[in-house]
Amino acid sequence: MTDEDVSALESDVPPSAQECHDEKRPRDDGSGSVELKIQESPTLEGEYEGYEPPPLAEGTTPHDSSEWGNVEPGPSLVEDAVKATAHARPGLPSFAQSEFYTIVRRQRRKRGDNSLKMTVSHSRVPHLNAEWEFSGWGSMRYLDISLGDLRDAESRLSGPRQVLGHLAAMSVSGNDVSGSVFYAFPLVVAAAGIYSPLCLLTASLLLLFFRPVLLELASTVRINGSNYIYLLQFSGKTMALIGAAATLLDAVATSAVSAASASAYLSAEIHSMPISASLLAVLFLVALGVLALAGIRENASATAAVFVFHILAMAALAVMGIVHWATHDPHSTILKQNWALRPGTAAETARAIFYGVCVAFLGVTGFECTPSYIEMIRPKDYAAILRNLIVVSAILNTVLSLLACALLPVDTIVNGSNVLSALGSLSGGNWFRILVLIDAVSVLLGGVMTGTVTAIQLLDRMAHDHILPRWFILRLPITGSQHIATLLSTGLSLLLYIGSGMSLLTVSYVFSVAFLFQLFLFAVSCFLLKLNRPGLSRPPHSGVFTLLMAFAVVIVTCAGNIALAPISLGVFAASFAVILIALFATSAQPTILRLALQFYSTSPLLRWRLTRGWQRRLVSWYKARRAARVCVWIKNDDIHVMLRALLSVQKNVPDARTVIFVYAYRTIDTIPSELHPNARLLDEAFPTITVDLAFVSGAFNPTLVEATSHTLEVPRSRMCVVSLGRDHPWELAEYGGVRAIM
Repeated sequence: MTDEDVSALESDVPPSAQECHDEKRPRDDGSGSVELKIQESPTLEGEYEGYEPPPLAEGTTPHDSSEWGNVEPGPSLVEDAVKATAHARPGLPSFAQSEFYTIVRRQRRKRGDNSLKMTVSHSRVPHLNAEWEFSGWGSMRYLDISLGDLRDAESRLSGPRQVLGHLAAMSVSGNDVSGSVFYAFPLVVAAAGIYSPLCLLTASLLLLFFRPVLLELASTVRINGSNYIYLLQFSGKTMALIGAAATLLDAVATSAVSAASASAYLSAEIHSMPISASLLAVLFLVALGVLALAGIRENASATAAVFVFHILAMAALAVMGIVHWATHDPHSTILKQNWALRPGTAAETARAIFYGVCVAFLGVTGFECTPSYIEMIRPKDYAAILRNLIVVSAILNTVLSLLACALLPVDTIVNGSNVLSALGSLSGGNWFRILVLIDAVSVLLGGVMTGTVTAIQLLDRMAHDHILPRWFILRLPITGSQHIATLLSTGLSLLLYIGSGMSLLTVSYVFSVAFLFQLFLFAVSCFLLKLNRPGLSRPPHSGVFTLLMAFAVVIVTCAGNIALAPISLGVFAASFAVILIALFATSAQPTILRLALQFYSTSPLLRWRLTRGWQRRLVSWYKARRAARVCVWIKNDDIHVMLRALLSVQKNVPDARTVIFVYAYRTIDTIPSELHPNARLLDEAFPTITVDLAFVSGAFNPTLVEATSHTLEVPRSRMCVVSLGRDHPWELAEYGGVRAIM
């Protein structure tokens, strides 16, 4: 570059601007901030060493790619800006000069590939070097994905999946829903008396407000995990862990209550049992845990057989009860006696019905477990399964409770643990009582399997999302069952039961509040879906009135149950807190190690001889647990969208060290011009994260995402998409765990 060219550039600046510039020189006091009013002239000695502005040859612009090493904006934008600056008021630099000075200012501080992104770092930890957090400089590359890679990705996506038939899928939750008749009746009759059939029917019908909510959630995200996966997709990691803790507690409480109820039912019928009911419940949990190791499909077949047997047995009991009522008590003497015991005033009647409905929700438990294994349910069956569960609950609870009130005195119902066995003995004799007993034990043990399946699918999903260690995904070579997840689920059920003093009543308190909290989180998930992800496609759409009614139902019934048994809230809160803290500790290891490093640096441990080398070990552990890579698929070069995506990853994936922005293009000409500069800018702004940029040729679809995942060696659960949009031809679930973050 000649002296004449430099003089020509300087002459473009009017004297007034040059004088003002000389008065406002840059201030660099070591804080990393530079104060400029007008960009410095490149002629200042030492300031832009090694940089020279390109000569403005005739017919060229400052953005000519042959003379500039940066991605330039579109030609029309440059030409308009140059023309505009030609008529600018005196005292301002030209567009060419301002562009040149800005680029030099941004690039002059970069030292090299191994240097820190920040030259000055202020820290409250004086003995801890910030270099251990530096993640490295980002890069840009074009991915080479061949047709063979796409075919392999398509074959992986279309591989065989474990899908249950309609009856088998319904029976997994159906055993818990229909089996509640064996332990809910005495509690409901104690609260509502003769009004218990009405309360049980009302509780079943109130589930109709939650069916559209579950359908909308499932149509958006057909992934196992229930509230955990819903809150992860629609909110963030913190809410997702709350949903995971609630789902896991509900699952283990389902198993514990079902096993304890089965043992209590059996002990009440067989008085000469050699072991206690508490020990028998423990044996039931262990035995069902061993059975779960045989595999989900085999368990589903056994569960379906138990469900069919239970429905047939209850139908026979209803028919024989009606016949006995018509033949032995045609004038309904017992029903009239029970009716005479009803509350005397309208206020007492309303109170009895209210508390009866609140307690009656124990009679519909199991409904909330269905989303936990939704990937095993055919999409066309899900709506019918939810409807059929409500129908089964309404018919069984209403008919059998009415027969119990018509044929048995209220005192017998309230004080007896085996109400349906007594009803079977009265209607069909001793042989039918034995049949009902066998049915009760088998269907309640089916409820244990329901809780186990729910917990296994949740733990599997969390392991795929790297919330839990990957060894939860390991399977037995013969049966294919996830033995570690199964053993943990069984162990947690045993701990909950033993920790509650082996008391069926105490475990029931936890179960009732956990069930209602699950329903509450379903409503919260649907609300967050509408609020945070309005662009996701979801054909079944629940209305605002339905959602508000779902909130009202669960809040009022939960308040009623807590008012009846205040201890239930304390027991649930303690159990929930233990699980939640364990999940947070497992998923936040990098954050915990970072805090440990800061504490160590300011503590006397740094000076003690035995602990002087701990910093090096802690830094090594921190780097080992913060080595994950996350891909973010983007549509354009909007820097505010890229920034929001980066902040979301930083908040929700604490072990992420590298973020790769991936852009799918059809032709090179369609790549946004500012994508690379914006990625470099974000790479500079986040010293603890490496920001890479990758371009892949093709249209964005599940096959391309799977092929890219395989090429980059980044699992799909570590991939995010900014937004799909309502017109996107594929559902979010078809991407196999890819998260929507906006």
